[in-house]
Amino acid sequence: MLSSKNIGDKRVATRKKTTTKKTAKATVKRSVAKKSTNKGFWRVEPNINTLYWIIIGIAVVAVALLSVSTNQRVNSIYDQIDSQTTETQ
Repeated sequence: MLSSKNIGDKRVATRKKTTTKKTAKATVKRSVAKKSTNKGFWRVEPNINTLYWIIIGIAVVAVALLSVSTNQRVNSIYDQIDSQTTETQ
């Protein structure tokens, strides 16, 4: 922004100064102790989630065994029906 000022008989152009706010930057370095997160892969730390997963695993295996045994029973019934049908013909 330019404005003019009268000094005697002459006009002198002056520029308004803009104010800038300087902020101080703090340069504090802190040393942070690094946590040891190097846990072994094979290290087992049982907790409540371990118990939940064991129960879920046992339930899945039980359902799979039930499915296999039911499938075998149904196949044996089909075999009996098939053998009876071939005898009567």
